[in-house]
Amino acid sequence: MRRWSRCWFSPAGLLLAAGLAIHLFYLCYLGSLHQGWLNLLFNDSSHTEQGYDFQVYYLAGKAVLAGQDAYGVQGAFGFRYLPAFAHTVARSFALLPPLTGYLVYLVASELILAADVWLTWKWAPEGTGRSLAVCMWLVPTPLYLELYMGQVSLWAASLLFFLFYALDRGQSRAAALAWSAAVLVKPNALLLLPAFARQRLLLPLALCGLAVACTSLPHFLLYPGSWGTFLDANLGAQQVEGALTHAGNLGLWGMLVSLCAKTAGLSLAQLGSLADLPLWGRVVVVLGPGTVLLATLVATLRASNPDRLLPFTLWLSAFFLIYKDVWEHHYVFLLPVLVILYLRTPSPWLLAAFVLVALPTPLVFLDLYPGVKGNIDPERSWSVWTSLLYRSPKLVPVAGVWVWQLKQLWSPHRRL
Repeated sequence: MRRWSRCWFSPAGLLLAAGLAIHLFYLCYLGSLHQGWLNLLFNDSSHTEQGYDFQVYYLAGKAVLAGQDAYGVQGAFGFRYLPAFAHTVARSFALLPPLTGYLVYLVASELILAADVWLTWKWAPEGTGRSLAVCMWLVPTPLYLELYMGQVSLWAASLLFFLFYALDRGQSRAAALAWSAAVLVKPNALLLLPAFARQRLLLPLALCGLAVACTSLPHFLLYPGSWGTFLDANLGAQQVEGALTHAGNLGLWGMLVSLCAKTAGLSLAQLGSLADLPLWGRVVVVLGPGTVLLATLVATLRASNPDRLLPFTLWLSAFFLIYKDVWEHHYVFLLPVLVILYLRTPSPWLLAAFVLVALPTPLVFLDLYPGVKGNIDPERSWSVWTSLLYRSPKLVPVAGVWVWQLKQLWSPHRRL
């Protein structure tokens, strides 16, 4: 008993207790199912109802149960995932009443988070650093938003974390299963494909390709129009008018669209595609993420660092700098990256990057209509400098982590 008490009252124990307390604080507001003051800290929770994204999965599952196309549902930005998710997870949720389904989702997400904590504890060496790594899973505010919206980014990020663990131990079969599952949950996990190809990990490539093909082709053949809907939702740059970028988009692409539009004197409410920007604006928007994409690819192909995880964490970091739709809850995808990098290099600089990502944006000081639900975009009234200030606390640490990994890959060690 004394040993147990000393453990909890040590710096590592107190840190872990604080992390658990913060996470329970989040759950109190989530469990209340009513408007809490925490919701005002985030664009999506301030202006949309709780479970907004969960509703899309639920409707997709209902469509599958009714023998209809999952990609025909209306809500949020539509159903954007592979058919396997609609026919399994979403279908299971749809068998329950909506509120019960959402509560089951919360329980499942907490169990997945507990698995992340357990794996981190197992992976990390003893000491305060282990508790810090565990807290990285428990305290970031994007996690609160993830659960509020009913998203499954945490599910995919957790599968990728297990993928990294398996790769670190040379378990290619387990890595193949984890990556395949992550892609079926969130297609953006396909972003790791160049890293697998560079390291000639053929089993994960083959198994993932087979899983996607076998679970997707029947649906796309049955509903030929759904293939185009899926591709357009995930890769197309066309949006409904006023949704090309907004305060909910915290990626580099979204920031560049906003800055170019405001510099050109254009209203965000009238933007529906890149064609609405002047030519120089389109060049800037394409050039920024394109440069990141090219640099990431070159670094992967010419890597000289023997650490086989670096190409994978680099690509996962690059997601925030190259993809067109980066919502605030997507920042849970950075947690596996930060945890792994910190476990390998316990740098105060990495902790500083985590703190910036974990804290909310300054939205609460900038939103003119806090807590008002509906088609509201606070950014439409902001200046160029306000938009830059708003996104910088998230994009600056992400860019810093990406550059740091880029340098690590090009360090003068033996080739992979």
